[in-house]
Amino acid sequence: MNPKRLVLLLAASGLALSSHGADLLGVYRDALVSDPVYQSARAQYQAGLEALPQARAGYLPSVNGSASWFRNQVDTSVAPQVDYNTQNYAVTLSQPIFRWQNWVAISQAERQVLQVEANFATAKQDLILRVAQAYFDVLLAQDNVALSEAQKTAIAEQLAQAKRNFEVGTSTIVDTLEAQARYDQAVAKEISDKNDLEVKKRALQQLVGKPADALTPLKDPLTLATPKPANIEEWVAAASTSSFSIAVSRAALEIAQKEVERVRAGHYPTVDLAASYTHSKGPTQGLGTSDLTTNSGAVGLQLSVPLFSGGATQSRVRQALAGRDKAEQDLEGTQRSVAQSVRQNYLNVTSGIAQVRALEQALASTQSQLDSTILGRDVGVRTSVDVLNAQQQVFQTRRDLLQARYAYVMNTLRLKSATGTLAEPDLEQVNRALGRG
Repeated sequence: MNPKRLVLLLAASGLALSSHGADLLGVYRDALVSDPVYQSARAQYQAGLEALPQARAGYLPSVNGSASWFRNQVDTSVAPQVDYNTQNYAVTLSQPIFRWQNWVAISQAERQVLQVEANFATAKQDLILRVAQAYFDVLLAQDNVALSEAQKTAIAEQLAQAKRNFEVGTSTIVDTLEAQARYDQAVAKEISDKNDLEVKKRALQQLVGKPADALTPLKDPLTLATPKPANIEEWVAAASTSSFSIAVSRAALEIAQKEVERVRAGHYPTVDLAASYTHSKGPTQGLGTSDLTTNSGAVGLQLSVPLFSGGATQSRVRQALAGRDKAEQDLEGTQRSVAQSVRQNYLNVTSGIAQVRALEQALASTQSQLDSTILGRDVGVRTSVDVLNAQQQVFQTRRDLLQARYAYVMNTLRLKSATGTLAEPDLEQVNRALGRG
């Protein structure tokens, strides 16, 4: 096969998506309103915010009203039957003066709100990663299809040439059989890649709720930027204060600490301000026909002192202390996990840069090798099988290069996600790397 034609096929595979279409930022904004996982997290966030007003309600006054109306009938053996009505209504007010459990519950609710905010921020970061992964999965799958088609075309030309050479007696049947086998493999690979492309498209459609065709590809060459700061421990230190996972675990520990304080308050007395007003209307004591109307009001303080509850309060304290210990260990585990994730993703980015550059050089080298192999076959020192092997190396190197480029971009996003700093501007920066060169 002409090496210039192979270069054109490879270039075509890289530009298979060059037509104008949806970009990464547009797909992400569609997912913001369409992805059910993110919308579920939003609803959970809105529900979680209600913990604070509910807790505050425990220290606000409560007012209750009641009313009743009865038709009464009294029939005795010594007096005639008497029918009469009774009416009652009452309003009671209770204002906590000292309820330590309720006061601590407000502090707990404040930390619960911090938790739901951190969880929602994590859900938004997760959406960015899921959208970017699905987007680049489609691009890679489309690149693989284009490469499979180009490889099949290249092998088809080798097969045709092998058949012509066999017919004129300049080569053996072995070359033809080898080329035919490679061609059949290429056909199978193309079928597999097309199926994979459809699967990846459906995965992206699941996020945005509609088909997303003609995605804008990455520019070639891709600008490779090392992480800043270029110190792995600085990233780890930053994650300890900005990671949402750590924030959730830290809030859980503070809630557990407050829980110990809250259940211990079960030993404390409570003081409430109580007020009531009652209106009643009914017959006089002798069940006469005249009605007696009574209005009464009361206001005062109510003191309640817990004396003995069968050991339930002490048991709750022990339970809360164990929960606090668990939360401490969970926080430590989260901090270690986040630090490990940051280090891993930092190394993935730096090694990914080196890998992309190495594969770019390898692609040039394999192309040169293919050129020399074709020349060697033409002068009789190489066989058609050698050309097929060289072509296989070129296409495989191209696949590896494309995969490494997408992995590099995803690892830059994962690094920022691990530190809790991933946001839409980061996606905009990646979106600027899309285009036609």
